[in-house]
Amino acid sequence: MPAPHSTQPVLTMRTRFLHSLLALALVTLACAAETEVAPPQGPVTSASRDVGAEVSGAMIHLRNWRWQDVMNNMQRLKDAGFTALLLSPHTSTCGGDYSEGYDPYDFTRFDGRFGSEHDLYWLVRTAHHFGLQVYADMVMNHMCSRDSWSYPRFGYNDFHHEGDVWDWNDPYALEHGMLWGLHDLAHESEYVRSELFNFLVKTNNLGFDGYRWDAAKHVPLWYWRDHVVNNTNAWGKFSFGEVFDGRPEVLASYAEAGMAVTDYNLYFALKEAFRFGGDLSKLDGAGYAARDGLNAITFVENHDVEAPENRLLAYAFICAYPGYPSFENTPLDDPTMLNLVWIHGNKARGTYRNLHKERDVLIFERGDSLLAAFNQSGEWQSRWVRSRWTDRKLNDYTGHVQGDAWTDGGGWVEVKIPPMSYVMLAP
Repeated sequence: MPAPHSTQPVLTMRTRFLHSLLALALVTLACAAETEVAPPQGPVTSASRDVGAEVSGAMIHLRNWRWQDVMNNMQRLKDAGFTALLLSPHTSTCGGDYSEGYDPYDFTRFDGRFGSEHDLYWLVRTAHHFGLQVYADMVMNHMCSRDSWSYPRFGYNDFHHEGDVWDWNDPYALEHGMLWGLHDLAHESEYVRSELFNFLVKTNNLGFDGYRWDAAKHVPLWYWRDHVVNNTNAWGKFSFGEVFDGRPEVLASYAEAGMAVTDYNLYFALKEAFRFGGDLSKLDGAGYAARDGLNAITFVENHDVEAPENRLLAYAFICAYPGYPSFENTPLDDPTMLNLVWIHGNKARGTYRNLHKERDVLIFERGDSLLAAFNQSGEWQSRWVRSRWTDRKLNDYTGHVQGDAWTDGGGWVEVKIPPMSYVMLAP
């Protein structure tokens, strides 16, 4: 059976050497330069991920990675098959070296725990050399949790003062209450909006390809639609909102404003189905991804929520299912996870169609590119399903099953799945 990467272009040793040499030169330049970067004035545009294209890429969240460490691992990130890197927030923070970046102090200073603005500029350039996109994590809802309301560009009157969020189902409370005590910016203020726009432009001028809008649900939807996403879309940048809500209609409202959304509807379904004893049949057509896969960021875990008990099967599912998968806590030397990244990028395309579903077994196909099957029982399972292929040999690109599967003249094929595992079949 061919290795999962065998269909990928093979770089010659000379090409790899030249890539490494140029990357080293970029990192060296980043370290050696003595002056801070002076970004160009005005918005920088770029040809980012085509919103109308098939989602074939995979994102990795490099949570708490220093900018120098990202640059030093750029070749490994490229070789792993990821196409986009989501960084930690990049402004100065109140928490300093103890902060994860979600407590911004000064939107004009891009120096903090993870590195300097200078390092960040070179990180983006290095990533583009390797053909990777870079997404900024934008915290525009709030600032810090502290006694003083004085910041370098903001004062008391630039915030809401109605206490913590008092009703998690009331849009007004979500948009005017403080999230975990963090000072809530007043987006109805023209001055606040202008300062946030300056922050966005300065970030954009570093060359970012896309943006994650943190706590998007706690900011008025009109603000995203009329003051942020309209601009980033015009600049050719991809963006997605962290919309912590499992209701498809709520997710759709943000997608209609012009951004992709974190698919919490699918996450909650994954959490329930991929527990031991869960019901896989509930995953057929689950999530916002089934409705609008191009605008659904699918995920198994993030810095706010835990992975399901059966984490590996959940990752395998989102790599075969519609949507744009985001990886978290993924070692770059984990062959099983990197195999899934490869499968998503090379096989998971086309229309979703369910072929079989029951409590422990789920089988579906993606167009004429992939047949994915999952078994959450403690025994081998075998099911006959009717695929799109006729008289074709199918290979398991996971290596979990030895030998090939064959479809007959009517498209029927026997799918064998190991216990607590999955297979990914394709010609």
